[in-house]
Order: sequence, then C-alpha cells, then structure tokens
Amino acid sequence: MNFRRPLNLLSTKNVKTIKGEKFGFITYIMYFAPHKQNSTGKSVCSHATKGCSNSCLFSAGFGGMYTDVENGRINKTDYFFIDRKGFMKQLIEEIAKYKAKHDKKEETICIRLNGTSDIAWEKLKVGGKSIMELFPTIQFYDYTKNHFRFNRPLPSNYHLTFSRSENNEAEVERLLANGNNVAIVFDKLPKTYKGYKVINGDISDLRFKDEKNVVVGLKYKNMTSKGADNKKAFDSGFALRIKDLVELAAAIAA
Repeated sequence: MNFRRPLNLLSTKNVKTIKGEKFGFITYIMYFAPHKQNSTGKSVCSHATKGCSNSCLFSAGFGGMYTDVENGRINKTDYFFIDRKGFMKQLIEEIAKYKAKHDKKEETICIRLNGTSDIAWEKLKVGGKSIMELFPTIQFYDYTKNHFRFNRPLPSNYHLTFSRSENNEAEVERLLANGNNVAIVFDKLPKTYKGYKVINGDISDLRFKDEKNVVVGLKYKNMTSKGADNKKAFDSGFALRIKDLVELAAAIAA
C-alpha cells in the first residue's frame, strides 16, 4: 500500500467552520475518509452505523462533488494508518506553525481533528502526551458516537459532543441526563427534544461555546455524490423528521 505525504493535514476551507470567524475563532479541521473507506480496511469510526455510513458528510459538499477531494482524504487516512509516527510529527508541526502565525496576528484558533472520522485523539500519545496536552492553550473539539469516551476525564481543552444515530437512543438519554450535549440531525429544528432545549447547531461549528445540557440541532445536509439517496438518512432513523416526532408524541398522549 502506497500513499503520498499530504502537503497539509489541516484546513480552514469549510463552509460551516468559517461561520465561527464572526465569533472570533478560526477553525482548522482535518478530514479523513470515513469508516473503512481506505486502503488498509481499518475503521476510523468505531461506532459507525449503517444509517450514518449512508448519510456521511464525506458524500456532501466538496467531498461529494470532486473525486480529487475524496482521493486526498483517502490518501490522508492511509498515511495515518501506515506511517503513524510520520503523521503525528507532521500534525504537531502544522499546529505549531498555525499557532505561531495567528499568535502574531492576535487571532484565536481552534482545532477539530475529526471532520469525518471518530478517533479518540486523547488516547494517542507523543512523548507521553496527547495533542491537546502538547498545545494546552488551543481549544480542540469534536463530535463522537463513541459513548465510552465520556466515561473518563478528557483534557481540559478538548470538548466532545455526542452524536445520535439510529441505534444509540439509550446513550443519548443517559448522556443528556448526565449533563452532556447531544447532536441530532433533523429535517427541521424543533424547540425541544424529550424535554431538552434544542439549539441551532448550524449557526456555527463552535460546539465548545454551546450552553450545557442541550440538544444541538443540525439540519440534514443533502449528499451530492452521484446516485446519492437522501431518503436513507430518514428511513434508517439516523435523521429525524419533525412530522414523525409530532405523530409519536400524539400517540403517546392518547
């Protein structure tokens, strides 16, 4: 298996993360090819479900429109699995470079390492420290479907938001009950979900700025790749239709 060393692992070119700039944050994000869509056959999404695989943002936006973008993300994922030492060295060097660049301009950066992956970065150590511990003044954040990551303390500068899918409703309820935030994909945003306030998560991607113990509502993003079936997200239960929630509530009340 071969790969070419990418020029950059991180990017600021993302429609949603750019929205954070009006709040004073510049986000650097990293995109892998999700789940097992790489040459090694290893997964970067340990808790991927059929619903999320069929609806992954890997097939939305630029990733779905341009083959070169998809191939670049696959190459980056191969690099991570085949040459972990080299990958981590480059990642650290990039973060240090961007930190120095923006410190000079008095700009605040934050980093999202799992753009389309779900890797427990807090567990990957370089010289005995995680990426977050190596850069304690930078805010890191991610979404995750891996509920086990909430069972132990995270680095103080790493914020996680749990992501609902079609088969983890019990974990959604448990984590909300414990004061965590949960992201849910809807066709239209409701005001509440099971008694919890729903905030608009599409205003920006700065999840670490959200109020605590809320549902982060995200509007479903259509896949743009050839042959994509956007009904699958709702039919599988990965994304929720407001109409179905209203009908369910009415049935329970009756």
